[in-house]
Amino acid sequence: MRVIILLAVLSLIVTPAFAQKYISWEAENFDDINGDKFEIFDVPSDQIGTAAEGVDDYTVSEASGGAFIGSANGVGNDGDAWVKYNFSVELDDWHFWGRVIAPSISDNSCYWAFDIDDAEALSTNNATMNIWDFFEVESLRVNYTTDWVWFRLNTRDGPFEGTELVQHGDDPVPVNLSAGEHTLHIVHREDGTLIDQIFATTDIEFDPNETNPQTAVEPQNKLTTTWGALKSGF
Repeated sequence: MRVIILLAVLSLIVTPAFAQKYISWEAENFDDINGDKFEIFDVPSDQIGTAAEGVDDYTVSEASGGAFIGSANGVGNDGDAWVKYNFSVELDDWHFWGRVIAPSISDNSCYWAFDIDDAEALSTNNATMNIWDFFEVESLRVNYTTDWVWFRLNTRDGPFEGTELVQHGDDPVPVNLSAGEHTLHIVHREDGTLIDQIFATTDIEFDPNETNPQTAVEPQNKLTTTWGALKSGF
């Protein structure tokens, strides 16, 4: 009887830890692409260049999977170019992160949306598309770097309003994802912004800047997550 009770107590202790879900995918493993802004770069890569004031040309010497996506400075901004990812998930609250290089105020954002038609994936901030900013708040600009940094998913004036520009918010907003198949479009906004990985977790406390997600993630090529049109879904 004591053994049974002890096992029951232990199961209550360890189950929550194992219940957390961690999933990720390589940015270069998109399912579809539109336009000529996004490219796949292999490392080492010195093809990025920069026209940003105060940022020297640099080489990206490391990336997960040996490659990343983005656009070299000089190709121009916006342009309705996009990459699309197909994925599926269980119903849960998910916290999304992106591994990004955003070296300056003119190289630090993209657009994004979940579960939209390809024709709706436009380089514009409207009821469908969201702006994902990196170090946009003036007080954070001292942190601009040509190294990879994990940033929480945010939106400049959408449903995360109030926490959208906080990289490590005290009360991070999750994305409630329904069970089933979904899509994520990432749409070009500023050249010089580079993306290596997308990561999502149901663990509100997990910070990929502190712990390498690859130590927690089950091997998968695609993410297993989603939700419905973010701005209208909250």
